[in-house]
Amino acid sequence: MRTSVLNILCFLIASVILVWGALLVIGVSSFNFIPDDYRFLNLPSLAIVFGGILASVFISYEFGDVFKAIRDSLKLFSYSKITDELLAEDIEKIIQWQKRIKADRMGAIEELSLEYEEEFAGYLFSVLDTNYSTQELRELGQANIQESYIRQKKINDIISSMGKSAPVFGMLGTLFGLIVILSDFDQIETLLTGLAAALMTTLYGIIIGNFIFNPMARKMNNIASSKYFRKKLILEGVLLIEEGKTALQIYDKLQAHIQQNRSGIA
Repeated sequence: MRTSVLNILCFLIASVILVWGALLVIGVSSFNFIPDDYRFLNLPSLAIVFGGILASVFISYEFGDVFKAIRDSLKLFSYSKITDELLAEDIEKIIQWQKRIKADRMGAIEELSLEYEEEFAGYLFSVLDTNYSTQELRELGQANIQESYIRQKKINDIISSMGKSAPVFGMLGTLFGLIVILSDFDQIETLLTGLAAALMTTLYGIIIGNFIFNPMARKMNNIASSKYFRKKLILEGVLLIEEGKTALQIYDKLQAHIQQNRSGIA
């Protein structure tokens, strides 16, 4: 087991933010640059929730994966580019590949591997270009698809973990607020400050978890599933070409895969 300096550094920074927020709540430290008109933006509560979330994930996951998860979580209103129209275009491309390979197998495969070099299809044609069998092509293609899917699922799991931990740290802030209330119950100003921190931290934890990270995790899982299916469709198309199927057979079989996917069968 190796130690990540970046993980340790980020964990310490996140912990400092968490502790700082707690100190602000209990009154040991005092600092607030938010104007009075925006008191719903409670700085100590935000520090506790975000500091706790980041400290938690930097303990559990590698720095690079956490960075990717934070980057992906900013795409809250993004959407999948894999539509029915794109899948229909993929089928048309596969049929065109079949015609090119039928006319000149070796030349077409070499050209296609270069033409789609940065894409999954290029990887499949490079495998064909090295004279692997159909079974080996299937195994290598499926391994590549599975690896990409697992890698993306790991990032999505981090986002999901952030969503689950947000309400927990919201409750932690609530406890700090209650400590303030109970420590000086006679002072109305202290009572109101502690009560505000207790309620705001819980509110932030619920909002951040249930309106940002959890929906983002579900969306990224759906996008990963769409990419997974598209790659499986392309792999199946290339395998059908390699098996010598006609253009009509390829079209019918790939359309059947799409229909099964819509029905939740595949």
